Amino acid sequence: MPLDEPRADDNSTADLTAVIRLRRRQLWTRRLSVIGAVVALLALVAVAWFSPVLRLDQVTVSGSRLVAAGDVERFVLAEHGGTPLPQVRPGTVESEVLERFPRADEVSVHYSGPRSLSLEITDRQPVLAVAGEGGFELFDPDAVHLGTVEKAPAGLTVLEDTKGPPAKETVAAVIRFMAELSPELRSQLHTISAVNSNSLQGTIEAGETKANVVFGDSTGASLKLETAVQLAEAGRTSIDVSVPSVPVTN
Repeated sequence: MPLDEPRADDNSTADLTAVIRLRRRQLWTRRLSVIGAVVALLALVAVAWFSPVLRLDQVTVSGSRLVAAGDVERFVLAEHGGTPLPQVRPGTVESEVLERFPRADEVSVHYSGPRSLSLEITDRQPVLAVAGEGGFELFDPDAVHLGTVEKAPAGLTVLEDTKGPPAKETVAAVIRFMAELSPELRSQLHTISAVNSNSLQGTIEAGETKANVVFGDSTGASLKLETAVQLAEAGRTSIDVSVPSVPVTN
């Protein structure tokens, strides 16, 4: 004889309903807690974004010898002073400073307080000093003028003043030549001169030997100077490497 199917009484049904309601209540409580936390966070962000309490009013600059720190500080404050700090984008400030101050090679911007920024500037490095009446003009590998100094920095190759100040095309050719050289090779080229962009020549020092070298144009600078240094180390003092594959010595 088959058994009757079990039947849930009214109490068991009521218990199940209560459990479902409790779980729904707990779920909604968690959801409301999360929503409340998100709303509170957004409110804090909105306050920080617009709050005058966090407005930028101080900028410090370090690291540069070619760019005046005071000029950079005044420029940044003129562009962004009074703006709530969360609205000031470091990348934007970096781009603006590089455009305004071409002697800077790199700029790193950091938040340094609730109302301040700190900037660290890396200068462009000169590869050539051009002799003139007012001193020595410094240029980097991109032909950016880095200022004029009374005395050429130690170890920096000097473009000598021959028959008056060189033309811009000549200076550009010399800078291209210098830019191709490694720092080690560059340090062995003591002076360089040129009447025009195709007549580069200079003096090199290899050990105890000082040699006069004709380079010709600005192409193949590394190969030309490496060849000249090898010949100078062999005792040659007058070298023509305008065609480096067929050097000429006297």
